[in-house]
Amino acid sequence: MDSGSSSKMADNSDDKKRKAQGPPESARPRGAKQGSASTKYTLGKARSVDVVGFVEARSFEINALQRSLENARSQGNTRAFQTLPRHLRRRAASHNVKRIPARLREKALSEMKKSAQTSKALAGTDRLTNAKKSSRYKRRRARSVRQEYETRQTGKRWLETHVWHAKRMRMKELWGAMIAETPNERSHRAAYRAAKEKTYIQDVSYFRTLELVGSEDAIVGLLRQLTPPNELTLAMKPYIGGARMAPLTLYCAGSYPLALLGPATALWEPISGAGQRKLWLRLHPANADAIKIELERVLDAIPDGNDRAIQIKDITCDLVSFELLGGQSTQMLAAVLSQTVDCADSEPSLLQTIRAIPSPAVLPESVVIALRIHDPRLEFPFKVNPERMVLSQDEQQQLQDVLLHWPANAAVLDGQRSDTGIWDRSECASALERRTSEHALNKRREQQLVPGTKLRPDPSVDVTVPLLLVRTGPEAMLGSRVGRTANQYIDTLAHGWTLIAPRGWSMALWMALNFAGARAQGLTERHHIGFEAGLPTFPANWPGTSAYDEWAGSAATALYQKWQRRPPGKRANYLKFGINSPFYAPFHKLLDLPGVPEAYPQVTADGLECRMKRLRKITSKKKEGCLSDQMDIDEDADLNSTVASRSSGSTADMWLLTGELLATAAASLLASTRTAAHEDPALPTAFLAWAAPLLEAVRSPNYNSNSDTTKDIALLQHCLVRVRLVCVGRGVPAENAPICTSLAKQTGDAIGFVMTSSFSLARGCGIAVGACSLYGLYQAWLSAAESKHAKSLGLTVQSLDGSPSISTSFVVLP
Repeated sequence: MDSGSSSKMADNSDDKKRKAQGPPESARPRGAKQGSASTKYTLGKARSVDVVGFVEARSFEINALQRSLENARSQGNTRAFQTLPRHLRRRAASHNVKRIPARLREKALSEMKKSAQTSKALAGTDRLTNAKKSSRYKRRRARSVRQEYETRQTGKRWLETHVWHAKRMRMKELWGAMIAETPNERSHRAAYRAAKEKTYIQDVSYFRTLELVGSEDAIVGLLRQLTPPNELTLAMKPYIGGARMAPLTLYCAGSYPLALLGPATALWEPISGAGQRKLWLRLHPANADAIKIELERVLDAIPDGNDRAIQIKDITCDLVSFELLGGQSTQMLAAVLSQTVDCADSEPSLLQTIRAIPSPAVLPESVVIALRIHDPRLEFPFKVNPERMVLSQDEQQQLQDVLLHWPANAAVLDGQRSDTGIWDRSECASALERRTSEHALNKRREQQLVPGTKLRPDPSVDVTVPLLLVRTGPEAMLGSRVGRTANQYIDTLAHGWTLIAPRGWSMALWMALNFAGARAQGLTERHHIGFEAGLPTFPANWPGTSAYDEWAGSAATALYQKWQRRPPGKRANYLKFGINSPFYAPFHKLLDLPGVPEAYPQVTADGLECRMKRLRKITSKKKEGCLSDQMDIDEDADLNSTVASRSSGSTADMWLLTGELLATAAASLLASTRTAAHEDPALPTAFLAWAAPLLEAVRSPNYNSNSDTTKDIALLQHCLVRVRLVCVGRGVPAENAPICTSLAKQTGDAIGFVMTSSFSLARGCGIAVGACSLYGLYQAWLSAAESKHAKSLGLTVQSLDGSPSISTSFVVLP
């Protein structure tokens, strides 16, 4: 036998001996004996580790390790003021240590000392910064911050979240209030992502609220004079009981379809017995004063009786409101408003039942949920699970039942309707006075055995907060009900929630929602989100109202001043390309209405020219002589005559097509085929026969069929139709650019103008919202019917700088 085989036999014998002896002493469990029956049991138990128990036993060490890693990561790379997330930081960091949180002041002082040691200017001094001595103005400031803030609010109103917004956003004075315009950081795409996938929030407490108190019939009769005669939205069963918020489009009394005031929403107080009822009118501040004046005028014209016993109060300062959009808005509201006060006959778990819906668009639009929650400061901060929620089978069944049959008592706090909640302003004011101070809450947090433990509500000390949640959507922005046209709008961008709370609770709710993950944005982002959703925003896309004239006039003045600040040789030469109104959309001239509103800038012919145009005029005068001089004089006289007639312009004679019923009728007209009644398009009767279905839709039931044909034609010629333009190819339409038919060759053939335009992140192309005259669309329809190559009716948008026109497809907007 060779030496190799003998060594293998020796190794095998050694292995057998080790197996017989068992594991070594180091591998054996403590207390286990070799060869005993318990050896196998304890050995198998030792090989299994209880992870949960192990982590709980070592939680202190694990947390300490994580903190040390975070401190090591941030050591030397970040300053004390950079510990907050970027979207929660102030506009600018301060070198004043007292403006930094107390837990970070020691770190900030050490950082400042290190910086002072390496600074040449501060070497050998006791100073830590290069701060100069305060100026005389700062030394004479008011000692009380509250007194200074009250002085700065003279002539304008600050929202409760003004100071928070002023540190992070650009503020602008609009409609008698200071409103956050846009954040200081770049947030165009971030706001779009937040509104589409996560949560977008905006403080809309600047919206006006009018409270009408009186009998139900009197309030309905009063508002019926300001609404279209063929709409009964306010008195319908879903709205009269207070379960839903009603969309309205208001006009001057007896002037429909002219003299448009704008959109509004109305909410009835839930019925609590016969007698007086309350109605809240939620109005945009741009048209709130005009609507209030019109209501008071109509009320004064009513003869003495029960119908006149209506009280109109402005309760704007008694309420605060937030608007939330996005797919996770419902889940975030369910997390922040989870501490509801349990009532015997109500459903406090309704918000928790619907928390897992992918989008608010799944729920019925305009439904109202009444809540009463504990002080949101007790459990601050709130956390929202970023992962998608998984419901059990019972929870899925409850969600399906709620979606199929919405609870009828969701707008009340209890079945007996004894708790009026937010409708009782005296109770809300009393609760605000009894609210626990922030200092008292901090003292209670210090007394907690475990630091960081959230406080539990104490009924003897803590007060409750009544809230209203309204599921808002396209109806609130359009001022009318949405049915068949609902698929035109993007769900996550057009649908959301409006949170209404009593005054005094704005900052508590605002901070809770922001720390839970909502992204705060301003007015500019809100207009762009509505534009991305395909909705016209008020007042920027509501021509025919006085609010639009003021909005467009201020924007036109800013554009004209910006154009005028440029050197004459560098300005855009609009007259060269035939653009006579580059700063605003001249709808009055389009509809042959006399004059231009006074809100628009006074632009003369000489003011619109640039230096290159003037040089070409001088050259042409030398060549052509007196003929050129006469042409220049005529051109200047034409523009100056337009400016001279500015004071006689009126918006009340303009008819803006609103409502799904009229928009559907106009769209069906544009999709119809040509008949024998349209053989001679030059005849006014042909246009009247084409638009006859639209006239039938706008007429009231008691309308006289033997009306004057001339008045009907004049009404149709003064009609504007809002359209959404989608570019077929590349390019983005310019604002105030003329809209023409596909076969138009001159700028004078414009049938409308662009009001808002941008590149759409949702569609991946340029889109625009504009308005066209009904007669211009009729001419485009005739041109498409005569053209053999026109497969579908399309429009083109001309440029303001001489570049090629942009072909677009369009959809009629309600």
